[in-house]
Amino acid sequence: MQMTRSGFLQLCMFILTILIGTQNSWATRCLEGSKSPTNFNINSATNTTHTTSVGNIKVTNSNQAAGTILWQSPVYTTTFTCYDDYNTNNTEKAYLYLDDLGRNLAQAFKNTNLIVGIRYNGNEYPIDSTSTSSDTRIDTGLIAINTQTNTSTAQANCTLIGKQAYNFWGQATRRCSDPRTITINYSLYIKSRGTGNNFNSSAQTYQVFQLDGDSGRNANGNFQEKISNVAVTYIDCVTSLNTQNVDLGSYYTYQDVGPILRRTPFTINVTTTGKNCAAYPFAGKFTSTQAYDTDTITPSETGMKNVVGIKVYEAGSTQPIALDSTFDFGSSNGSTLTKNFEAGVFFLAKPSTAGQFSSTLNYEVYFK
Repeated sequence: MQMTRSGFLQLCMFILTILIGTQNSWATRCLEGSKSPTNFNINSATNTTHTTSVGNIKVTNSNQAAGTILWQSPVYTTTFTCYDDYNTNNTEKAYLYLDDLGRNLAQAFKNTNLIVGIRYNGNEYPIDSTSTSSDTRIDTGLIAINTQTNTSTAQANCTLIGKQAYNFWGQATRRCSDPRTITINYSLYIKSRGTGNNFNSSAQTYQVFQLDGDSGRNANGNFQEKISNVAVTYIDCVTSLNTQNVDLGSYYTYQDVGPILRRTPFTINVTTTGKNCAAYPFAGKFTSTQAYDTDTITPSETGMKNVVGIKVYEAGSTQPIALDSTFDFGSSNGSTLTKNFEAGVFFLAKPSTAGQFSSTLNYEVYFK
């Protein structure tokens, strides 16, 4: 009987150890916003979710090549504060855990011609793994919570989030890590996979990532970024873009620095082929590897680079078109899409030498 009783006690202790160990495998709870200036109950926090409504995406014959961008969110610059809600008093880094535990986002898109992803720190991370055997996470390089060696401060950290406990004599018994406030810049995208079935539009909400610590996903309410209302219209239309040269004229070194010296008109003509080309409006975007600032390009030639500036305007507009941003490109008549622009030349600095200059401006055209 004594052996049986001893074995039973050991078994209970083993089970208790396992339960406590599992609970403490979580530590970090990340919420949107700055550190709370007053005590609060972290279990009642509501600043835990941001949802982006995607809306309608138009997929055409010409943008179904693998890797073609079909939709992208703004760049979100978001402040978060991470707390130690399991009183571990450890140091942990912050990670973006992609999808949810059931891989519902990847599952929803896996056989379709679309793929969802996130851009972070200059890299793209497609969410395409349906395996639940391991978690895919992005290391932000930022500290989420930090060990606090001062006992009273560590105890106050637990009190701040409503996680303190007290013994029979009213003494605090828990110590929590220092919360850290971090800022993360990220954006979401949907690209063409190149192959697969057409995606059936869905009002469903999908989790893109959860912000969490080293020890895995905390199930108690960490911040989650989500997308919803992904609607897709498949359009029969092919666009053919043309390369053209625009002669910007001659200028003199004695002319003033700053004001636009001349605006040269030019027209972009896009050939459109397909039965749906006239049914929807188009958007355009200018990009350049010779950008000087957000709406100015500059030549590459020595003596002209960062001396001559060029801005592009819609015809008759006084506002330059920002690079890498969309603008209205109008509608096709069924076979041709035409848009009039003006290129404005000005001096960024006084030229010290004479010579020719050239710049390259790339353009994209796609359905709104």
